[in-house]
Amino acid sequence: MIKIYCGDMNLSETLLSGQCFRVYELEDKSFDVILSDRIINVYQKYHYLFVESNNYVNLENVIIDYFDLNRNYKEIIVNLKEKNPDFIKVLNKCSSYRILRQNPLEMLISYIISQNNNVKRISKSIEIFCELYGESVLFKNKKYYLFPKYETIINLKLEDLQALKVGFRDKYVLSAIEFLKNNKNFIFEIGKMRTCDALDYLMLIKGVGMKVASCILLFGFSRFDTYPIDTWVIKFVKKFYNYDGTSKQIKEFLDKKFHDNIGLCIQFMFHYNRNVS
Repeated sequence: MIKIYCGDMNLSETLLSGQCFRVYELEDKSFDVILSDRIINVYQKYHYLFVESNNYVNLENVIIDYFDLNRNYKEIIVNLKEKNPDFIKVLNKCSSYRILRQNPLEMLISYIISQNNNVKRISKSIEIFCELYGESVLFKNKKYYLFPKYETIINLKLEDLQALKVGFRDKYVLSAIEFLKNNKNFIFEIGKMRTCDALDYLMLIKGVGMKVASCILLFGFSRFDTYPIDTWVIKFVKKFYNYDGTSKQIKEFLDKKFHDNIGLCIQFMFHYNRNVS
């Protein structure tokens, strides 16, 4: 077991926020989480995370990266408070919430599956995908499955994807597979792009619109400057700011307020709206 300082992060709030589809809360209030190449069990005590894993190679750095512990959230929140005093109530309640830095390949497939879907069904479909095509790992007498590797995914056919029972989304996943075949270095390429260009790049995939592309960039690439404006955001802004407008007008309104942290702030809104207000 290793011990890692995590500051004022709240582990439970972060893992159960809906951004991660493969996390399991245990009876002892610890969590088993499936990362790209290993399984971890993690619990929090005060300002520290205690972590066990089936793979201890470079584990501390892996955990720091996954939970985004090197980012100065405190500074971001102080700056947001100075510029947006009307948002302080939300910031005070969400200061311990973090955006996970997840596997970009997994986020690509997961958020395509997520369209017009609920978290339970999304998680089930991803679990089936991993059981069928991912590597099995035995951890604390439980069998888990890692997300399939690129080399496996690019060889899947439509009939392979139909086993996931995701309906019309299987054709969109197939489109993503074709994209991956032709863009083997897509993670590296997106890393070099401006966010607006990365959004356009991802939306070349059939079935990937602004919402899905933005989620992939936010949760797979830590691009805090993007997030789609959907129905619940419109309702929150109308209630919280007494501002009514079209999706485009609301996006412009929020962009002016939060700039490069728009994605983070909308996650704060979602967290506040679901758990606090």
